[in-house]
Amino acid sequence: MKNNIINTLLIFLLVLSAIISAQEQNGNFNIVVLSDVHISNDQSKDKRLLDLIEKINSEEIPNVKFVVVTGDFVSAVYTANKERIDGNSRLVKGISIMNNLKVPYYIALGNHDYKIDNDRDSDAYFPESEILEMEKLWKGVAGFDKYFVVEESGWNFIFLNSMGGRYLHRAFDDEQMTWFENILNQEKPSVLFFHHPIETDNLPKIFSKGFKDLITPENEPKFFELVNQYKNNIKGIFFGHVHIWAKDILYKTIPTYLTNSFGDQKGMPFHLLKIDLKNNQITVDKVHLNNE
Repeated sequence: MKNNIINTLLIFLLVLSAIISAQEQNGNFNIVVLSDVHISNDQSKDKRLLDLIEKINSEEIPNVKFVVVTGDFVSAVYTANKERIDGNSRLVKGISIMNNLKVPYYIALGNHDYKIDNDRDSDAYFPESEILEMEKLWKGVAGFDKYFVVEESGWNFIFLNSMGGRYLHRAFDDEQMTWFENILNQEKPSVLFFHHPIETDNLPKIFSKGFKDLITPENEPKFFELVNQYKNNIKGIFFGHVHIWAKDILYKTIPTYLTNSFGDQKGMPFHLLKIDLKNNQITVDKVHLNNE
């Protein structure tokens, strides 16, 4: 009788191990997507971000491979000019908070991430020297390049920089688009992350005619040409900037997600991006957790 029980337990454990192994081989995973966190002097944002990080670390939000911020991580790097002297900055504070994560995190740079202090107009023209200065600062504090790709499980997660061409009154500079084309040439399933919204099949209807930051085929023809060329490989595009949630589609093929603001809202709003490796597909859930 005892041997039968032991044998049954062994069989159960073998079956359980096989199930776990199959799940691991399947490899599906989730990505937490935040936007417009706007770290500032408001400590309630710090607390909410730390609470979300704790939920990720404790696996209350399950199977998170990494965390993404689609720009405007800080409202401005410094509060005022005098703060630059002692090296204290919102960027340093925000990165120290994110470093509590047990999983990697990646940040696409937005216009406020280039805003040196509160006196800078983040929506105005940026000279190239100022852009280079801020990119050097971000690299030194956070370790991120101005644009980059994260390769995971045969997928490319591409982080573009829609401020890279601001000195040219554009979103993307030519060098970045050449890099982007080389990455797309790998023909891997891909997801794009950047900050400023793009013109999609229906999305322009929610913008006023005077909205100047919309990325369109007229002002960024190379970007749209590449996206159209590789539309079957691009499984989703995420962007922020306008602090609202909207889902649409591009070229009747690519799902697009305008992500709402973590910094503007109470609780812990984020988007859960689910990667289905077997079917090369994504699904996205809008999630709003309370602080309780």
